[in-house]
Amino acid sequence: MWSRGGAPGAALGLGLWRTRAVILAAVLLLGAAGTAAAGAMEEGARLLGAGDAQGAYAVLKPEERGHAGNPDYDYMLGVAAIDSGRPAEAVAAFERVLAVKPDHLQARAELGRAYIAMNEPEAARRELAAVSAQNVPDDVRATIDRYVTALDTGLSGGGTQIRSNVTVRAGYDSNVNNSTSDSRILIPAFAGLGFATLGPGATSEDDYFGEISGRVSLTHGLALDKQLLVDLNASYRGNADADQFNQALAGANIGFAQRTPDHGTFTVTAQLQSYWVDDEAYRYTYGALGQWSYRTGGNTDLALYLQYAKLNYPNNSVQNANRYTAGATVGKALGGASEPYVFAGAYAGYEKLTDGNFDHLTYGFGGLRAGGEMTLMPRLRGYASAAVEVSDYKNPDPLFLEERSVVRADATAGLRYQLRNDLTLGGEVSYTRSDSNIVLYEYDRVVASVSLSLDF
Repeated sequence: MWSRGGAPGAALGLGLWRTRAVILAAVLLLGAAGTAAAGAMEEGARLLGAGDAQGAYAVLKPEERGHAGNPDYDYMLGVAAIDSGRPAEAVAAFERVLAVKPDHLQARAELGRAYIAMNEPEAARRELAAVSAQNVPDDVRATIDRYVTALDTGLSGGGTQIRSNVTVRAGYDSNVNNSTSDSRILIPAFAGLGFATLGPGATSEDDYFGEISGRVSLTHGLALDKQLLVDLNASYRGNADADQFNQALAGANIGFAQRTPDHGTFTVTAQLQSYWVDDEAYRYTYGALGQWSYRTGGNTDLALYLQYAKLNYPNNSVQNANRYTAGATVGKALGGASEPYVFAGAYAGYEKLTDGNFDHLTYGFGGLRAGGEMTLMPRLRGYASAAVEVSDYKNPDPLFLEERSVVRADATAGLRYQLRNDLTLGGEVSYTRSDSNIVLYEYDRVVASVSLSLDF
């Protein structure tokens, strides 16, 4: 679409045309302004030429009271404002230019670009079309025509976009079944019988694995501010020896997004998922997700979400449950050559079994997560994240005679190398530690893998 970052003022044709206009404005202003003002104009022109719009704005803005209405000054201030992320001020400056010089084509083109940044596509298209109809250089006309075409697409919600991805992954897993390493445990309900010995599959097993996953995402514009969202995904993971723990997953998300000019984007999504273990259906999940997301002017991403899921276990219906989750996330692009991005989130919820005879499996949960990524060298990005979740169960476990409590901690670190624009080589290591007052639910797990991912 045409967010602030999506309206590039550095398009070659328009950029060169604008540079000449800025230089001309600076020359005219230097001839007409007083000594102090002339110094500010000269410095503003120099900073704009060096690509420092923020610095140019800081120099030019204090002169506005004395020079507003001068089309050459207003044009220079407008360029500094639009390039420093102040489109509303740029609109005011360019409109002052056009009030005095209606045929100032550079100002009209920049006004169109400012309207794009303000998410006012109809006004932007009007101004850009007026420029394109005049006698302008061919490269400038081509740039403006691209803008107009993008706006026409945007007015229909961005058209239809389909993105697909296939990833193959291989690695080693120290605990493919998330189980305790203790083979002998004491069960309080049968303490008189002494320690119980856990059978095969009930204690941790390590193995090598291979995995393939795919995703297809469709975004279809319904109107300027409305989109239909469809996401399909599937994966299969096979173990070299412990094939009874092979897993498969297939999911579909179908949703609707409503964007607003000032209050972010609201999304409602229906979610379906099937999960298989050892080639048999283990769990079906049906639910819905409601989310609000917003990006501030300082490139901070905010989100709130509510999620409901109905969990059905076809071979063990006593585990059927309703799950409710609420959470919030915040992310921030810090800027700089390494393009770092950091994020943090918190969530809480409740999973209630539908069969009251098994309320000892009903529990509340809450968690925190944080992480980030950055460019380490050209085409190579590194990332890391950590999370902790606490789960407290409602009633005492009938075998262990106490309410289960679990604290799970996860840490992940990895690298992604861009072999080419659509092909990424990755490497990742993750560690999980589950602590519980019931030994059966205590375990450690380390997973190391390499992956190859293709976008198309």
